[in-house]
Amino acid sequence: MKVRSFNSFLSISTLGVMLFSAFWSAFADTGGGRGYPATPWRKEAPKCASDIEEAKALAAAYQTLSVPARLLKEEWKDRNDLYDIWRVALVATPRGDGDIPLYGLAGKSGTGKEVTISFSEIESFSVLSRDDETVTISVTIWPDITAEELLEKQPTYKQLREGYRRDIVLKMGLKSSDGRLLAFAGEWDNAVQLEKLVVGTKSDFYAKHPYGVHPLRFWWAIPSVAEDKDYPFRLAPSRR
Repeated sequence: MKVRSFNSFLSISTLGVMLFSAFWSAFADTGGGRGYPATPWRKEAPKCASDIEEAKALAAAYQTLSVPARLLKEEWKDRNDLYDIWRVALVATPRGDGDIPLYGLAGKSGTGKEVTISFSEIESFSVLSRDDETVTISVTIWPDITAEELLEKQPTYKQLREGYRRDIVLKMGLKSSDGRLLAFAGEWDNAVQLEKLVVGTKSDFYAKHPYGVHPLRFWWAIPSVAEDKDYPFRLAPSRR
């Protein structure tokens, strides 16, 4: 996993909106059976590593984060289920005009190095500790594979699932540089502020809904992965 700068994850929403209609028209009519695999490579496999890198950058803005529902609303405090935040981004709240969302986690590693990890590279994270200013989380990187390795090794989904995973500890600030609280927010205006993440909280990018997911999420689902019979992420059959 390559650590990238903050700027490499910014301003990709506009590109995603432009491509949404074209991609969705290609994938929405899924026919019968279990549905087609959700993948940006259904019609044409990537020709080179740069194709995968571009898909990976775009995928960061299409991820779904599942968080404990009790963190969102006071009236849900007794719920034990998960709530999905679609098209999740890390934002400052309250949001202001000109704010640019971050599609990744930014903080300091255990060695004190500033890192940003794209949402497209994260499987899950759990809270290790928290104080008034910071939260320390353990982030599981998956799939921890470069574009070059993906093309060279052509893994199946089972091979990718059973390997290519590692953990990194990240300490993040609870507030933006101007003092506003940071939060995970999605397209339905629901948000979870980082300060609500208590020790032991786990959030997952692959927890629920293997059907009906957005194909742009799965940059790593090249044909060798998506054609595996055990590949779970599929588009719901069309009812037209």
